[in-house]
Amino acid sequence: MMRFHYQSHCYQPLRREVIAGLFVLLFPVFLPCLFTPFSHASPSTFSEWNVPKPRHLPLLRSALQRENSNGEQSDLWAPLADQGWRPCLECVIAPSLPQKSEGYLQVFLDGGLNQQRMGDDISIVKELPDEFSWSTREYYATAIRATRIKRAPVHASANWYLENVLPVLESYGIAAISPFSHRLSFDNLPSEIQKLRCKVNFKALVFVPHIRALGDALVHRLRYPPGESEALSTNYLRETTGQNDKRRPQKFVVVHLRFDKDMAAHSACDFGGGKAEKLALAKYRQTIWQGRVLNSQFTDEELRSQGRCPLTPEEIGLLLAALGFDNSTRLYLASHKVYGGEARISTLRELFPLMEDKKSLASSEERVHIKGKASLLAAVDYYVGMHSDIFVSASPGNMHNAL
Repeated sequence: MMRFHYQSHCYQPLRREVIAGLFVLLFPVFLPCLFTPFSHASPSTFSEWNVPKPRHLPLLRSALQRENSNGEQSDLWAPLADQGWRPCLECVIAPSLPQKSEGYLQVFLDGGLNQQRMGDDISIVKELPDEFSWSTREYYATAIRATRIKRAPVHASANWYLENVLPVLESYGIAAISPFSHRLSFDNLPSEIQKLRCKVNFKALVFVPHIRALGDALVHRLRYPPGESEALSTNYLRETTGQNDKRRPQKFVVVHLRFDKDMAAHSACDFGGGKAEKLALAKYRQTIWQGRVLNSQFTDEELRSQGRCPLTPEEIGLLLAALGFDNSTRLYLASHKVYGGEARISTLRELFPLMEDKKSLASSEERVHIKGKASLLAAVDYYVGMHSDIFVSASPGNMHNAL
């Protein structure tokens, strides 16, 4: 009996250990979402638990303790001094187009909205004639083709196109440029081409009606915030677009964070998300960039001391606070996806509680035409940015350049 009794006591802990082991093994099966970050390079549930710690706590405390100035900082909102820029639209004379076509210039667009805003004053067709139907992405992907212009410099001069593209166009009747994204130089172009670019970007190209309507509604709601009793309805977009409001308009700042996963991974910097985030970024860097990460030979401290790390949402908030903006300032967040989600922007929201974005200002019914469409989402942000009082970009980029 004693021996049996002793064995039964040993059996109980053993059984508990077996059950615990099975639970550990089966836990990912029943709750796979908790473990997806180890197989996919994205912010994990664990990194959300390990919220990035503010790097500048004394500055953050100081910013949060400032007195509310009710947005009356006149020097902050004053226009910049005249720097000599003049509009060029008034002096644009449209060139006469040739009656006979010299051929077809086919471009395969890459990049976002802002790269696609560059062009020339030419006739544009949606489809090629039947004799050129073979000219497709698949055709150029299988072998080297004489009609493909593959290595157009990012900042090519006008002469480069005359020397490298025009002969192909004259020989074959078509020249396919792939990739094509913002591949024309800004500097040292003939004045007529600069004026043409101005005409294309600011006169010929306009947003489709539903983008303009949604953009106008968002700007109106930033200028004239609805009261607590005014709920957004499905008809609110139609009711406020073009509506005159007798209230005093408020000023607002558009902030373009540019803190997505690609930007974070390509920088080789550490952003305080803990071990899980480091593992996720390391895997993403290896998968996407094959180890060719910018400045990867430097430590995080060296990169930050040299200013080579993208500003985090927290750092953008501290920058705005240092400039003099406070918790009465209305911000519009112009970003598609922020790496780390809500946990990453919590400090920025704490500093600026009146921060808005597309989701907070528009109902799901109003956003149905742009949902999941990166270029349209960027178009709305661009439109709101054009109508803002101040535009702040976390780092230089196409949105920053165009605005």
